[in-house]
Amino acid sequence: MADLCVDLVPLFTSLPQDEKIKLERLVQHQNYQKGEIVIDPTVSANLVIVAHGSTKLYTLDETGHEDVLQVLHTGDYVGEDWLFGQVNTHSYVEATDNSEICLLRRQDFLKLIHQQPELSIRLLELSMTKISAMQKQIQLLTLPKVEERLFKYLQMYVNEIGQNSFVLPLKLKDLALYLGTTPETLSRKFALLEEQGRLRRKLRQIDLI
Repeated sequence: MADLCVDLVPLFTSLPQDEKIKLERLVQHQNYQKGEIVIDPTVSANLVIVAHGSTKLYTLDETGHEDVLQVLHTGDYVGEDWLFGQVNTHSYVEATDNSEICLLRRQDFLKLIHQQPELSIRLLELSMTKISAMQKQIQLLTLPKVEERLFKYLQMYVNEIGQNSFVLPLKLKDLALYLGTTPETLSRKFALLEEQGRLRRKLRQIDLI
């Protein structure tokens, strides 16, 4: 049963296995090609679970500029607020690799909430955790220089894991999206920080000095 989509979502881990299996029957499995839109403002009342692959959640401003809010990989999910009826006015989920996506419709989820009301509390706890993570990203994006965003991100990760030597948790392209830049610019900023003696880098292995 490790292959159940719902097993990937912390919200559903407390459910009995038979309930998980019932819920899994309600989930729609769909494959998306890289660059294909999974969710847009016209279709949003779904919980989106990344079973395999990766996606990005982003918004578009009035000028069409893309602001990445979250990079999602296998086991990540987005759309809790849409399940509870919040209208999606400007958010998109796009596959950044060929991906298998599981979609849970709002009406099916609400039936589950009526049967398992404790899930509402669990959902609130998880939502607060995600909001905190998004606030950290917003804090980084307010820094005008990419190298300062990058170094601050690395410092925050060091504080989280409690050690100065680590493997980057994100691929370079995903970290670039997260920090609002390009992989090419990010590579240059890594080199700059290394020249300044602030870190050592070998591929994804980082030693913060």
